[in-house]
Amino acid sequence: MIDQSQLLWFGMGIGFTLIVRSLIWLYWRYWGAGSLRDYIFEEEEPAGDYRVIKKIKTLVHKVALVEQDGQFHVFANGSEMFSTTEDENKYAEALVHVPMAVAQKRQRILIIGGGGGITTREALLYPEVNEITAVDIDSTIMDLGKNLEALVKFNKGSLNHPKVRTVIQDGRAFVENSSEKWDVIIQDLPEPASECPDLSRLFSVEFYKILQQHLEPGGVITVSCPYVSTMPEYFGAVQATLEAAGFYVLPYHFDFIVEFGSDWGFCMAATRPISSSDVQLKLPTRYLNQRRLKDMFSIPYYLSVEWDERYIQTDQNKLLLKIVEEAWGK
Repeated sequence: MIDQSQLLWFGMGIGFTLIVRSLIWLYWRYWGAGSLRDYIFEEEEPAGDYRVIKKIKTLVHKVALVEQDGQFHVFANGSEMFSTTEDENKYAEALVHVPMAVAQKRQRILIIGGGGGITTREALLYPEVNEITAVDIDSTIMDLGKNLEALVKFNKGSLNHPKVRTVIQDGRAFVENSSEKWDVIIQDLPEPASECPDLSRLFSVEFYKILQQHLEPGGVITVSCPYVSTMPEYFGAVQATLEAAGFYVLPYHFDFIVEFGSDWGFCMAATRPISSSDVQLKLPTRYLNQRRLKDMFSIPYYLSVEWDERYIQTDQNKLLLKIVEEAWGK
């Protein structure tokens, strides 16, 4: 017959085993090999409950596919790359429709970092577009954009459209080995980070000079500058680098300070002087209007920095990477 002391020890043993297993699971998930933190940074983690559908380690990224409240989020190397939320629609409109409004032609478009297909979806709205080349270094990201049902529905099948050519290659290598020219070049890339330091080469003065050679007369380039409210120096450095490459630069932003405490920055560049008065939208959009555009080209004080034009990103230095590391404490 089992006495009470035996039952107590038995119960304590089960409890200890459960605690150890829980600690092992927590360690594996957040700190150990295969840690979720390698795939989703704590500061980027969705608020509230979410479900990690899949984690994929590719040659380039650690990719996590996350579902929350029916919306899908794709993370790469800890940071969110894109999602099926309305925020993504606002970002895509700001990134695509502003340069499309300024470019003198809109027949041939290059999107560097186009794996999600969302910017491609927006560019396809223009009937005069004949060809869009969407380049992404990671075949897994492009595969999600082409085949993940929720994402295909969100991007309206853009990456499978007959006008769209998809290329799996480093964006710089693709341009360097191409003889083509484009009317609009959209650079939709995350900021350089310690997880992917080679990204700096796609923000360098040397690369921007190469892009200039591949721009049709009257063409426009736009470079995304994420999280500029956290690191306005990044905004200043990208502007200075584009100017050093010989471009006229018109910076703008999309204000999410009120809703989310963040702001998105963009640098539009051309080989001719451009101003906000040149931005006349060619088609209706959901989130852009003349009032919003006026605000977008009025750079607020918190984004304005006194930037020495000599400090630019080159193929040899780590300027943007240092700015990112200092801003995020990494």
